[in-house]
Order: sequence, then structure tokens, then C-alpha cells
Amino acid sequence: MGLPLVKESRILSNFDGTLGQVSTLAHELGHAFHNECSNQACKTPLQRNTPMTMAETASIMCETIVKHAALDQATDPQEQLAILEVSLIGHSQVIVDIYSRYLFEKEVFEHRVKSELSADDLCDIMERAQKATFGDGVDEQYLHKYMWTWKPHYYFPGLSFYNFPYSFGLLFGTGLYAIYQQRGTEFVPDYKKLLASTGEATAAELADRFGINIRTSKFWEDSLAVIAAEVDRYCQL
Repeated sequence: MGLPLVKESRILSNFDGTLGQVSTLAHELGHAFHNECSNQACKTPLQRNTPMTMAETASIMCETIVKHAALDQATDPQEQLAILEVSLIGHSQVIVDIYSRYLFEKEVFEHRVKSELSADDLCDIMERAQKATFGDGVDEQYLHKYMWTWKPHYYFPGLSFYNFPYSFGLLFGTGLYAIYQQRGTEFVPDYKKLLASTGEATAAELADRFGINIRTSKFWEDSLAVIAAEVDRYCQL
């Protein structure tokens, strides 16, 4: 939580020393760093009002930095394997599972224009969305057709496609990390300025200011390549 009047942030988090908790703390520290960039740039309250698609940028970047540092320090292959497994499980949820939720919600809206939907209709749409995204990666007996009943995001009237920003945020933050790998420390000042400006323009317009074009497939392919490298390393181990 940001406290703009004192130009500080507060984090309340459980911590038991596990890798998952370290990752969670890194995630929240990323949000705090985002706030810090706004504080240093003396942004107004309206300028700090960041859209959900940009809100996860710093948190994902921070998680990625900490994860790669952990991998670099882990000398035991089993330790590296455990780090990568936790990471890839998270990526699978955000990229694959959340995409299925997007397809589900999209089709629900399309059908709802024409008629009401029964519970069986919703289950059918949910299953088809999961099959479209998971493919043969999941045994069909483990598909979750009742996902729509318990995910509260579907029931926020002012937040259609609530899940989409998670996927966008992961790929955008990871894509920025890929650029950081290419540019090195010279990218850091631009990155801080970008974070300070997330409430002032669209993601594409902000990226344009720093020579990053997210309107092309290359940016997103480079982002996915970072994840693909983790998959390759996992398979090698």
C-alpha cells in the first residue's frame, strides 16, 4: 500500500522462508518500488492512477530478478529444478489457464447478447475454453467445468475480463526484463521513468517513449522466449 503523503509504502505479508514466500515478498516489493518511482517524480494523485494492465509491471520484474538470482546461486541441480518448477507452474496458470478464462468470458458475452444462459451452457463454454488452451496438456477428466461458479472475478460488474491484466502484466514485465538483459544498466533510468508514468498514457504509448514497440509480435515473442528458456533448462535438468 502506497502512502503518498509521507512518500513511503507499507507491506503486510506472511513469511516462512520458503521460496514461494520469498517470491511473494519480491512481488510486493516491486509494487513498493513502483510507488517509490512515482514519489521521486513527484506525481500527482491523478497521475498515479495506474490501469490494471500496468499495475503488475514492477512486481513481475522484481519477481523475475529475484528468481534468476536464486537460480544463479543454486549449485544443486535439484534446487534449481525446484525453483524452475515453482516458476513454470505460475507461468502455466497465468498464460494458459487465464487465457481459458478470457475465452470463456468472451463467449459468454457473445451468447448473452442473444439469450440467457443456463448452468449447463456455462459449463459447456468453460470446458471448450479449457480444451482450446490446454490442448492435450491436461487429461480431459481433470478439466474444471464449474470454474465459473467459484471465481469471484466473473461477478465484478465493473471489471469485465478482470483476468486479462495478469497475463498482460506477466508478459509485459518479462518483456521488459528481456530488454534489460539486452541493454544492461543503461535501461534502468528509462525503466524508472516508465514506472513513474504508468498513470499518464497507455502501455503502448509509454513503451514508445523508450524505444519499445509492443504493437509488434517481436516484443511478446522475446517475452515468451524468457519463459521458453526456463522450460528448456527444466527439461535439461
